[in-house]
Amino acid sequence: MEWLAKSGGHGYSTTLQVVQDAVLVNMENFNYANVQGDGTVVVGSGMLFGDLVKILGDAGREVNVGACPCVGATGAMLGGGLGRLQGKHGLTSDALRKAEIALWNGTIVEASENINSELFWALRGSGQNYGIVYETTYETWAAENNGMHYNADMTFRKGDIASIMQIINSLTGPGLNRNLAFITFFAQNATTSELAIIVNLVYAGPESEGQKYTKLFSNFSLSLAESVIPWSELPTKSVLGLLPAACAEGPRYDLYSLISRTLVPQTWVDFTNAFETFLTNNPLANGSAMMIETFALQGIEVLPDDYSAFPHRKFFQNHIESIGAYEDDSVAGAVDSFFLEWRTKFIDVDGSDQLQIYQNYGHGDEPLSALYGYDQWRHVRLTKVKNQYDPKGNFDGYHAIPKDLAKWT
Repeated sequence: MEWLAKSGGHGYSTTLQVVQDAVLVNMENFNYANVQGDGTVVVGSGMLFGDLVKILGDAGREVNVGACPCVGATGAMLGGGLGRLQGKHGLTSDALRKAEIALWNGTIVEASENINSELFWALRGSGQNYGIVYETTYETWAAENNGMHYNADMTFRKGDIASIMQIINSLTGPGLNRNLAFITFFAQNATTSELAIIVNLVYAGPESEGQKYTKLFSNFSLSLAESVIPWSELPTKSVLGLLPAACAEGPRYDLYSLISRTLVPQTWVDFTNAFETFLTNNPLANGSAMMIETFALQGIEVLPDDYSAFPHRKFFQNHIESIGAYEDDSVAGAVDSFFLEWRTKFIDVDGSDQLQIYQNYGHGDEPLSALYGYDQWRHVRLTKVKNQYDPKGNFDGYHAIPKDLAKWT
């Protein structure tokens, strides 16, 4: 019998279709987070990021989390856990100190640095593969600047996209400031049907420091909305408050992504023109969007490459994520073809030696090495953990680790 745990419900991989005649375990009643006296926080796997940041913010603490409020905190961590504070604190999974897991046979085990350490290593980057993680404990940090962040949302014309990419590249080239984060968002303006381009800039510190970066765009931005808000409000108020739209139930989502070292300006000019045409020609897919998450690397790179199963510590500069959204299946083929074509084009111009895909955002058609790393030692180690803790393949629904080394791709 197969098992599938559900928390936020943001797993979009096509590999989930192998889960048939299975048991879905809804974790919604494990919706709790308790801050401890030593600054750690104990989190139930039903907790969403939007609720977690409120609890931590009220306690004057912080940890790296994803941008969307309705994503399950535990599920995101199991694939790594990218976010705006990764330059300061590393991935969400880097802050994990302990996990409680129910295995295929009902056995409850703890995983930590000293107990079931190989399972603990594997959970952080490939954690959907071994059992149901129902509780986790994280290190947190005292919030800096009284927990207040500078948040700026800028809008631009379609013709400005090359300049936007040039500025972002100029900042990431020498290494993005550890307190700085960008989300660049492309979607159709519901009022004008034109393509809207939004650049969200968040600086985890004083307004005056954040404004130094906003000024780089001031000569050509159409609008600028600035605010200084608590960290806990970023998931709902940043990017002009559009991120919670991803919480809507009902639409089908078709996700393609890749990790990119640089943002080639001309390729993004071509994409912007093509995307606007695609949305005009396919109005049933006008909820589709493109997002680039550009976050700092210092907190990730400071840890050794074998710290956890997460394999992308040297590559996690820009995360390109296309989100095809529709409710009418008649447009499904057009959506999939368009975003697959553009993933291929972005790969072709990136210049990386090997394809790098963030496991949480994998489509399902990628080679497993792109998700989990190309090093043979990683394959050996992950397969060994898979065979030890999920020998019957009860948790093979989400980018399954092969139980046979010969089946790695």
